[in-house]
Amino acid sequence: MNSPIIEQHSDWAAIEAESHSRPPLDIDLSNAQVWCWSLQERDEKPNVWPDIFDPSKRHQIIKLDDGILRFERHTEFVSITYVGKSVPSSRILDVIGSCPARQLSGIKIILSSKPKSDVTHIFGEQRLFGGNIFFDGVVVTTSFRTDDDGLVPYFVTGEFDDGFGRGRLVKRLIDLEIYRIISLLTLPLVRNASKSLQELERRAEKAILGLSVADRIALGNSIESLAGILADVGAIQSRTRYRIAASNAYYDIVNARLDSLKEVPLGQRQTLRGFIEHRLAPAIATIQAFDRRTEQISGTVRSAMELARTQLEQILQAQNQRLLTSMERRARQQIHLAQAVEGLSVAAISYYGIGLVSYVLKGLPDFGVEDTSIVALAVPVVILISVIFTRRARRHIPKIAMENSILKE
Repeated sequence: MNSPIIEQHSDWAAIEAESHSRPPLDIDLSNAQVWCWSLQERDEKPNVWPDIFDPSKRHQIIKLDDGILRFERHTEFVSITYVGKSVPSSRILDVIGSCPARQLSGIKIILSSKPKSDVTHIFGEQRLFGGNIFFDGVVVTTSFRTDDDGLVPYFVTGEFDDGFGRGRLVKRLIDLEIYRIISLLTLPLVRNASKSLQELERRAEKAILGLSVADRIALGNSIESLAGILADVGAIQSRTRYRIAASNAYYDIVNARLDSLKEVPLGQRQTLRGFIEHRLAPAIATIQAFDRRTEQISGTVRSAMELARTQLEQILQAQNQRLLTSMERRARQQIHLAQAVEGLSVAAISYYGIGLVSYVLKGLPDFGVEDTSIVALAVPVVILISVIFTRRARRHIPKIAMENSILKE
């Protein structure tokens, strides 16, 4: 049956390839050595790798006369693995040494088919860790200490059904050792940043205590100080966020590899899990505690800034209320004053109007009515006319003022 022709997603091939990338090696040698280096590429240019490698590929297997080399590109490091009957030749070591990268970690796995082998020549008098792992009769031993080659040696004894079983165990041990070390890259960064974080915590405490002062200027200074603290905390989070997230991810990988080993204790010897949990877990806890501290101080400062802004708004509202009350009181005073002026104006205009009427009457002939009687009758008329003209003039004053302002513009 033919399958339909359907357009595939542009990333389908890459996703499919990723599902089968970095498979376990088929180590068909019952006695072999596996050396692996995890390398961090340098930033300097030119970044030239030896001709034997193709750095553009994510996975590469190179077969040599005395073994194989495996090149793997990970997210932030490159791993190179050697598999052979014995130690790598000087030519291979020279190739590794010429790579444009710095070593982050490394592991040396010595495979032996003998169920019981003397490990004194490998570890000397060092304290040993390990147990029965993965398959019946397979024992892993290590000291977790770097040897003269800059690698952590692991000694694996026991029989395997095939090379892929041996390769699966080797891959898990390589992942365990590489990610165990790389997960700790964040610890020095966190320790260095802890001093700055402590200082920021003290500054935040001082600024928050200053919020109890109900003063607009003091609150403004507190908000400015808290904003500076928040910016500094953000800078620390920016510097550490990626490494903290990477450490948490690598720690999860380490735990997953420990689970997959299905380790069983061997006598009274401490297991690989026991050593790693005892040494690695506190370091990761320190990193995670630092991350929580940065989040807590950031949240506390944000809350304090909101509180300070609320207090400042309340102070401003109270000041605005007092200002409005004062303006209302002044407006009332101005109204009373205007009313008083208006009354005085009416009285003055009426006084002068009645005086004019008196002068006019003196110049007129006698009509048989006394002048005082005519003046008395004219008083209410003059007052009414004065009130009408005064109020009309008052209504026209705002209109005239607006027209003058328009003309000026």
